Amino acid sequence: MRYVRLMRCFIRDKPAFDRPGGKYRPDVSPGAKIHLSINFLNIALHYSSSNVKDRQNTNKITIYDIAQALGLSASTVSRALQNNPLINEETRSKVQELAAEMNYVPNWIASSLRKKRSNIIGLIVPRTSMYFQSTAISGIQHEAHKYGFSIVIGQSDETVAMEKELVHTFFSLRVDGLLAVSSMFTTNFDHFSPFIRNNIPLVFYDRVPLDFPGYTITGDDFKGGFLATEHLIQQGCKRIAHYAGVLTCNLYQQRLAGYKAALAKYKIPFDESLVYVHNLTLDAGAEAARQIFAGGNIPDGLFAANDSSAVAFIQEAKKKGVKVPEQVKVVGYSNDLSSRIISPSLTTIEQSGYRMGEKAVETLVQLINKDEKIKVTKNFVFEVELIPRESSAR
Repeated sequence: MRYVRLMRCFIRDKPAFDRPGGKYRPDVSPGAKIHLSINFLNIALHYSSSNVKDRQNTNKITIYDIAQALGLSASTVSRALQNNPLINEETRSKVQELAAEMNYVPNWIASSLRKKRSNIIGLIVPRTSMYFQSTAISGIQHEAHKYGFSIVIGQSDETVAMEKELVHTFFSLRVDGLLAVSSMFTTNFDHFSPFIRNNIPLVFYDRVPLDFPGYTITGDDFKGGFLATEHLIQQGCKRIAHYAGVLTCNLYQQRLAGYKAALAKYKIPFDESLVYVHNLTLDAGAEAARQIFAGGNIPDGLFAANDSSAVAFIQEAKKKGVKVPEQVKVVGYSNDLSSRIISPSLTTIEQSGYRMGEKAVETLVQLINKDEKIKVTKNFVFEVELIPRESSAR
C-alpha cells in the first residue's frame, strides 16, 4: 500500500469548552456582549467587554419604538409582527407597515431565548467547494426552508482543529440541531459529546463515525466500491489499481472493502502495492499517476475513490501518451461535473448528494420536534448507481 503525501494542516489550539457536569459555560466576563459574524464559509464568535446597554450604543429599532409611535403595547406589536390571529387585520397592517418604514429587524437571539428555540440548524462540512457537498447543501437548504429553519454553515477545511472549533461555536450558539460531515482525519469524535449529553439532535451524513452515538445518513460505499471494480473486471481488466482516501475514514474503508470483495469474487489476487492512499485532490491524484507510470508496469484499470483524483489520472495519462480507455480503463466516484466534462468522459458512481442532504434535514427536524408518531431510522443508507461512460469502454 502506497501513501502519497500532499497535505498541509493548519492547527490552532482552542481551550476546552466542555465543563464538568455536561453543561457549557462560555468564558465570558459578566456584562460582556457576544458579537456574531457569519458568512457562507466560516463562523466566528468575538467577545468584547461592555456594561453599557445596547440601546445606548446603537440606533436599532425595537418593538418598543414601534409601540410608542402607534400608541400600542409592546406585546400587541410583538403579536402583530408574528401575524397572531388575536390581533385584528387593521392593527397588524399598521404595525407591519411602520416596522418596514423604520427598518425594524427582529432580535433573533432574544427571540430564541424566549421561545427556547432558535430555528437554526448548524452544518459542518469539510469544504463547500466539493461537488458532493455543494449538492448536499442545496438539498439541506431546500428541506430546511420547507420546515422553517435557517442554516448556518461552517467549513472545517479538512482539519480536526477547525472541526472542534466549529462544534464549540455551534454549541455556544444554542442551535436546535447539528448536521456534520467529519474531516477526513477525524478518528475521535468526543468533541461532539456535549450535543449528546445535552440531548441536542445530532445527525452525521456522508463521512460518519462508526461507534459514536448519533444518527447517520450514508451512501452504500461498500456496494459502490464493488460495482466500480466489478465493472472494470467485466470490461476485461485484470490488474486494477485503487486510489483510496485516508483509511481511518468510513467512506474509504468501505470503498476499499468493496474493491477487495469484487477482486475476490472473480478470483483476482489482491495486490497491496496497487493501492495508493492519499487525500484524493487533483494534485495527489496526479502525483500517484506519475508514480504508476514511472514504475513501468502500468495497471489496465483504475478505481478512484472520488472523481477529482480520477480526472487527474486521465490528465497525467494524456501527458505520458497512455490512452484511456484503450490501455487503462478508469472509474471514479461521485458523478461530479468534472466527470462529464473531461475527455474521455468518466465512468463513475452516483451517490445522490441532494437527496442525502434532504434526508439529513428530515431526520434532524423529526428529532428536534420529538414526534413520537414517527419512527426515525438510526442509520439510513442510500443506494448507489454505476454511471458507465467513455473512460471504461471496451
